[in-house]
Amino acid sequence: MTGIGCLAGALALAGCATPGYNASRLQSQLVRAGTTVTQARCVTNALTNTFDENQLGSHSAPTGNEIAQTRTILATCKVKLPLRPR
Repeated sequence: MTGIGCLAGALALAGCATPGYNASRLQSQLVRAGTTVTQARCVTNALTNTFDENQLGSHSAPTGNEIAQTRTILATCKVKLPLRPR
C-alpha cells in the first residue's frame, strides 16, 4: 500500500516537472518505473477521464480525495509493486 502511495506521489510530482499535463510523457515515465505499456495507457486514460486536465497539470498538492481516486485507478489498471527503480 505504501508503494502505491509513493507512485501516486510520483504521478503528482511528474506534473511539477513541466507545465501542463502530458499523457504520453507520463506513460513513458510509468513504463520506465516498471509498468507495462498497457498499464501505463490505462492509468493515463483513467486520469484524463477522472480529472480535469488543468487539475492534472496544476502544481498544487493533491487532496486526500484525489490521492484516493488515483490509488483506485492504479488498482483498476493492475499496477502492482515493486516497480523498478530508475
